[in-house]
Amino acid sequence: MLRLGRDNCPAVDPISFRQRTAWALLVASILTSLCAPDSYAQRSLFGSVDDPEEQSNVAWWESYSEFQTAGGFSLIGPQWRTAGLLEWSSYRTNTSFRLSSTFRAGLYGAYEPDSDELYDLLRVVEFARYRPARGGAYVRIGPLDRARLGNGYLVNFLSTEASWDERTLGLEARFEGRYVALETISADISRAGLIGARLSLSPFRKNSSNLHALTLGVSMMQDRDVTLDNGDRFRGVEFDVRYVAFNNGGFDFIPFASFGQLKGFGQGILIGADLENDNFIDLARVHMRLALQYNSSDFLPGYFGSFYGVSNMQSRILENQNGPPVDVALRDVQRGKSVNTELRVLVFERFEFWYAFMRYHGVQKLSEYHLRLFFRTPRFTLAVGQDRRGLKGLLSLLGELGEENRMRFEFAYRVFSSFWVQFDAHYTYLRVTDTGDSKGYSIQRRFDPLMGLRVRF
Repeated sequence: MLRLGRDNCPAVDPISFRQRTAWALLVASILTSLCAPDSYAQRSLFGSVDDPEEQSNVAWWESYSEFQTAGGFSLIGPQWRTAGLLEWSSYRTNTSFRLSSTFRAGLYGAYEPDSDELYDLLRVVEFARYRPARGGAYVRIGPLDRARLGNGYLVNFLSTEASWDERTLGLEARFEGRYVALETISADISRAGLIGARLSLSPFRKNSSNLHALTLGVSMMQDRDVTLDNGDRFRGVEFDVRYVAFNNGGFDFIPFASFGQLKGFGQGILIGADLENDNFIDLARVHMRLALQYNSSDFLPGYFGSFYGVSNMQSRILENQNGPPVDVALRDVQRGKSVNTELRVLVFERFEFWYAFMRYHGVQKLSEYHLRLFFRTPRFTLAVGQDRRGLKGLLSLLGELGEENRMRFEFAYRVFSSFWVQFDAHYTYLRVTDTGDSKGYSIQRRFDPLMGLRVRF
């Protein structure tokens, strides 16, 4: 366990009067808005619930299973190896799953991280999910890569794949009733380490007044592997309010606000609005966001995010195997503000574009960028995912990638009949130092070109 105290550390800055006033004004404006229809309340932004690569809710006559076997080469770091792939996937009306395993061997023997521990048997599961067509429930087991709670102020694009050889099977689950919804996530189904939940309440949903579109929520995320000096677990809490101010042409305009705090560290507020259409002409789902964040010192928005597995209280990202840390420790984060922009367009089961950028205004390079792109046709499949930190402005995306960068590029092409070729390029992290309570990670590059057969039945 890592124990953290506040002795000899800078005090947490209180929220200023201006920030409190902004919070109060937003809440007041929400409660006095007019013309409020019902809302989907961000159901589609909870984890992988509608990830087109993991499609479920297919019609019964379109259900299918697919088996794939492929072979080729694998480049991990400086060394080439031969590689073999076995994969089985299934898509049904209420369920879907994919099991996949890759075996690598070279001049120096097998690649040990593929099969050096019992947990590797669990890593065969890429995803297994249950989502009834009538809605109301959703359960998914598999590595997390886009987990979010509430407005994403604490938990945003949480991933358990930051270090691919150490990836863990997480859990996402959502249960929704008439007035209450419960969302829960766990980074590892085998142990209670990093866990979180959000409880949301729509107390006036069946009321004829304007308050029927009001949703209140509270989220908590706890890392049970980190203990503070007073004996408490390290955790964060978020309180949020959302309200559908008006609807026009199927688009909901939803102002929202969140207050977040990391226990023993800092706090902040998030104020913004979403523009959403959950079913645009029976073809697509659209989500747009513009928001402002005001943060005290010792607080980082989306702290439980894409890099949490390698950049947290116990782990740091290193410049190289023997170099210094390049990420900013939570205790070193200074007061600042951010502008959030986000756009997601989902063409059901075919195409997804999800862009999110947090432009941090301060003396530190704390801006974050996230991209998810997926496109599928009968002939080819393309999937791109990228997460970057340590940025300044939007133009910094055009600069060097740096060490705070995760990226995966997957492409598969059907040459003829059941014969496919595919490429998987992956920027991930490798543990290079371990002193018990402190681990160091550096960039690891992987590339797997394969060819083989896919049989659908």
